[in-house]
Amino acid sequence: MSLSRVTCIDLHTMLPDEREALARQLYGVHAQIFSGLDFEGFRKYVVERPSWHTWIYIRHNQQNQLVGYTALHEFRLKMKGKPATVIRLEAGTLPSARGRDLTMVYGLFRLLRIWMAHPLQRLCIFAALTHPSSYTFLARYAPVIFPHTSVEEVPPSVMGAMEELAEGFGLEKVDDANPLLRRVDWVTLETESDRQRWQTSAREDTRFYIANNPGYPQGTGLVTLIPVTGPILIRSMLRFIRARAGRITKVAMGR
Repeated sequence: MSLSRVTCIDLHTMLPDEREALARQLYGVHAQIFSGLDFEGFRKYVVERPSWHTWIYIRHNQQNQLVGYTALHEFRLKMKGKPATVIRLEAGTLPSARGRDLTMVYGLFRLLRIWMAHPLQRLCIFAALTHPSSYTFLARYAPVIFPHTSVEEVPPSVMGAMEELAEGFGLEKVDDANPLLRRVDWVTLETESDRQRWQTSAREDTRFYIANNPGYPQGTGLVTLIPVTGPILIRSMLRFIRARAGRITKVAMGR
């Protein structure tokens, strides 16, 4: 097997009919990975978001078949009355192509460029994660992430920002007693054995996610925030290289 070929598409350079065609191509892959969104909902959520800027990294295998995508949206808004940049992400990869690309490296360089444009301005990644795989992946490489098993309680200032963003992005509460649980309706398609594997995982991050979001099989998302700075991005890159270098090298060599 070989590495997937990654292509970055700048949505703001595309004509409406080109974006429509791209949305239909991406939805063909999305529908094999998730349920819960029809094409129109997917198009609005991933391709036609009212962001400041959106980049989509698409992945093709050696047969030139589309096998995955990662959308990175840059929103410029105000948090607590101060200018801030918030990154939203959506991603999906067919099982046969997982772990065979360098999209994260491209994404980290993109985030570094965004941070360098306004290094003194608040920058963060905000997500409502609907599967333990997503949370486990981010927690593995992000030096700082909220909530997390290493943090006994999310600091009030961070919790306030998370609630503000969740409301601002229209994420409906699932449980009034827990503001971190929000309705997303992206449900990962998986077999019962896949679900059992996640439920019985020994990974601390995975178990933390499942304990705090037991309703994820019904499309409930766990609100998650990752602060972004230059040093944090460099640490994330080093973590990724240390963890994945051997595997990626083997894949690149066809071994």
